[in-house]
Amino acid sequence: MRIVYPLLWSRLDRKACREQSVNTAAALGRAGHEVTLLMPRRAGDPALDVGEVRAWFGVEGPLRLVQRETRWVGEGAVTSAMWLLQAFKDPEVRGADLLYSRIPMMIWAGWRSPVPFVTDHYRRWPDDWPILRRPIRKTARAEHSRGLILHSDYAAGSYRRAGVPAEKLLTAHNGANPAQMLPRLEAGEARDRLGLPRERRIAVYAGRVNQEKGLDQVLALAALRPEVLFLLVGSEGQGPIERAAVALDNVGVVPWQRPEALPSFLYAADVLLIPASSAPLERFGTCVLPMKTFAYLAAGRPILAPEAPDTAELLRDGDNALLVPPGRPAAAAAVLDRLLGDLGLARRLSEGALRTASELSWDHRATRISAFLQR
Repeated sequence: MRIVYPLLWSRLDRKACREQSVNTAAALGRAGHEVTLLMPRRAGDPALDVGEVRAWFGVEGPLRLVQRETRWVGEGAVTSAMWLLQAFKDPEVRGADLLYSRIPMMIWAGWRSPVPFVTDHYRRWPDDWPILRRPIRKTARAEHSRGLILHSDYAAGSYRRAGVPAEKLLTAHNGANPAQMLPRLEAGEARDRLGLPRERRIAVYAGRVNQEKGLDQVLALAALRPEVLFLLVGSEGQGPIERAAVALDNVGVVPWQRPEALPSFLYAADVLLIPASSAPLERFGTCVLPMKTFAYLAAGRPILAPEAPDTAELLRDGDNALLVPPGRPAAAAAVLDRLLGDLGLARRLSEGALRTASELSWDHRATRISAFLQR
């Protein structure tokens, strides 16, 4: 199948949505599809080749990259709509078997696509914006719509309630890249590589470092447990979280890491942290079943996470994670104590994480998507 995947961005950066798009496209390529990334390019944007894209995101697989000159680059509603209209006229799209996109405008304007199309997304748009339910139903029911691919059942439920037919919905969780997790390291080996103390308890958060990720809860937890070293891996500058972390002697802030470098930090951890906060999901809505979840599971380290409806699809208390009520640092500290003090529990959680991760790779996702598209 010849697939064209239009992007909204013209420069390589570190956002999870870029990582998700390129990993999905590369996995579809490995599954046997001919995949072309269609990238907008404004005056002043760099000329890129597909090798640079593969290297930046640490992916392998047959991909093509086509850049098109345009003034429409970015995620704004008008900008993305105008870029889609341009893409619909592009010979790459018109010669494709399928237009595959995670551009939100496709969810309610995809019916205008000149070829069969599918939309891949994570947001609960019908619940967030009820006014969009009717155009979303229209798009999903279009004869040449192959449906909607959602990153979680939590999100898919929103579209079911809006009247999207069940046969037009697929929940396909994201994944990790098993090859990037090699070689697997014991905690001591990873700490030696990174210059971290072998004898100290270490809790690691790996992801974007900003206020929308609930990291105030990690800092509150760190203040309650000064004997534990907390590492925030993924900083891109001196923002509010970084400035607040300076006041805590047991918090280290680590710059963003390339995909091949990140696993060492995960392996160095006694516990991996998803901030025990409801804000990323309920207040900001920009983080549903976060990408870090899949790397954490693939690392096979104990996970401390909040009780939340999205992560509940994968994280089970006492099996592959320990779950705590969001917004209660004292409760999180008590659970952290329990985890660090019980080696048997930590081992069972690690084994459970690896079992869960065994079916959460990008290639597994591509297999499910391929079956959905070819049904």
